[in-house]
Amino acid sequence: MLTVTFIRHGQSTDNVRHVWAGWADAPLSQRGSSTEALGAYFSKTLFTKIYASPLKRAATTAALVLAAQPAPQPPHDFTIESIKEQNFGVAEGKPWCSPDNKSSKSLSEYMSEGKYPTPLPGERFTGGESDEDLAARAMRAVDEVIMPHARSAMRTRRAEHIALVSHGLCIRALICALLERDSRSITPSRGYTGMQNTAWARVIIEMQANGTPLEITDEDNPLIVTVTDFGRTDHLVKLKPNAGGTGKIAYDPKQRDIRAFFDGAANTKDCESDALDGINREAKK
Repeated sequence: MLTVTFIRHGQSTDNVRHVWAGWADAPLSQRGSSTEALGAYFSKTLFTKIYASPLKRAATTAALVLAAQPAPQPPHDFTIESIKEQNFGVAEGKPWCSPDNKSSKSLSEYMSEGKYPTPLPGERFTGGESDEDLAARAMRAVDEVIMPHARSAMRTRRAEHIALVSHGLCIRALICALLERDSRSITPSRGYTGMQNTAWARVIIEMQANGTPLEITDEDNPLIVTVTDFGRTDHLVKLKPNAGGTGKIAYDPKQRDIRAFFDGAANTKDCESDALDGINREAKK
């Protein structure tokens, strides 16, 4: 059995600015330091390996989770390009807005006016990725990062537990890519959107053995994929909101007083912790 824990990064300075984040490499904000609480929460969870997107907000979050792991710390790889956030091209760093529902303007027409609303399914900003592009990339990440662990766990008859620190939209795509592998052809019952900063989700992958351990392949051994948790924020329960306006400042681990803040308290659809590398697209359609 393989357990996969997906973790969304802490709040970044771009999250606070209400701009399209994507591949822009903004650091964690000081409010993003709630990742320290996340690390403490997972300190007794023994990960087989920790993976992360190379973008600063994810890699820094992953480093804090790794630092809290007991010795000997698990191996890690914070350079996984395939689990980066969706690329928003020319929109990155630009304020996001809601489309005018009374208008029939195309995305290119909005962009010509300097406006960057949420693209419709299949659309992309110039130089960026569509949701379909992201789904294809997530499928590659499943093949290259996750499935080797699933096969290893089956061959050795030893459970493994990996962590992937990624981004809101990418985590959604990764979960959906895994569910597509489920041999029971289960239709997802939810959109898997709207994760707060530092929230986590969990998926269990089991293989039904049809051959000897050395003959295990995805094709010969049907998968059972179960989403057991989504959007969990247990690690934030004991933290208190901080009304200070420090979110636009980069995270400094020396400033322990900032730890009182937890991300996305209100969790409204346009709250600053949900800006736009994890925006709830279902609410925008």
